[in-house]
Amino acid sequence: MVKLETPEWECVLDAQATLAETPIYAPEDDALFFSDIGGRTLNRLDLATGVRRAWPTPDGISSYALTPDRRHALVAAHTKLVWLNLETGALADAAAADVDPAHYQLNDGHCDRTGRFWVGSYRHHHSPEPEGQAKWYRFDERGFSPQFSGVTIANGSGWSPDGRTMYVSDRTYWRILAFDYDPATGEASNRRVFATLDEGEVPDGAAIDTEGGYWVCVYRSGLIRRFRPDGTLDRLIKAPTTHPTVMAFGGPDLDMSYVTTGRVQADTTAEPLAGGIFRARLGARGLPEPRFTRVAPPAG
Repeated sequence: MVKLETPEWECVLDAQATLAETPIYAPEDDALFFSDIGGRTLNRLDLATGVRRAWPTPDGISSYALTPDRRHALVAAHTKLVWLNLETGALADAAAADVDPAHYQLNDGHCDRTGRFWVGSYRHHHSPEPEGQAKWYRFDERGFSPQFSGVTIANGSGWSPDGRTMYVSDRTYWRILAFDYDPATGEASNRRVFATLDEGEVPDGAAIDTEGGYWVCVYRSGLIRRFRPDGTLDRLIKAPTTHPTVMAFGGPDLDMSYVTTGRVQADTTAEPLAGGIFRARLGARGLPEPRFTRVAPPAG
């Protein structure tokens, strides 16, 4: 039996976000980026001053990646990838996804260890489409193309420290999948079940620590689970709210755990800070978030 841990969470931003997601730490500026899906904005929080800046993304934002030049973000909108200029706010289309907007849209996404961007899709809740038809897509110098399906709500993407194992989760079936991954080609193979959550639990976004531990937020359950590289559960953390979405490591030593949360389904009377950004030290260290390097952003 794994004992429930109850860390002291600090709310670093009462964001009031409908659904905050995808925290990414930027060490150059000691800043934390995150998306507000309901608000359709990419956000940057200066952790030293508490100042927040938001960039509108009219076509929606599901996930994103930062670029090495620190001037752009690659944004996964609902049905396409978009370049966002962080200096001017200008938007430019990068690539279209082969998703039917009546039934699907893009969702969770991250870069692999070599700078390719992967993003999954999810089936709208009202859609009559059968389960298991959502896809994971890869974007690099070869284009933006589907790589595999077999999920309904794509989430939980991440890579082992050596980049040779890829993880994703499927919220519908309470499980986390693993693949053998070739960093040289970006090919995922040997699909298998890595871990299974309790029935009805909703695995959301994830982070990987230096030891290869997979930390996944369990939406609606108020939990964060850590799985060893062999798929066994070894830590169970009480999250700052009942609706944690994604965890990321940050701080100069990457030993601070940041968690985004949702407000849309929360009891905001009992949890007035739902939709906020929280942090705590959980005794683990993360890896730098890879930047998207495979396609150059537009000039200007």
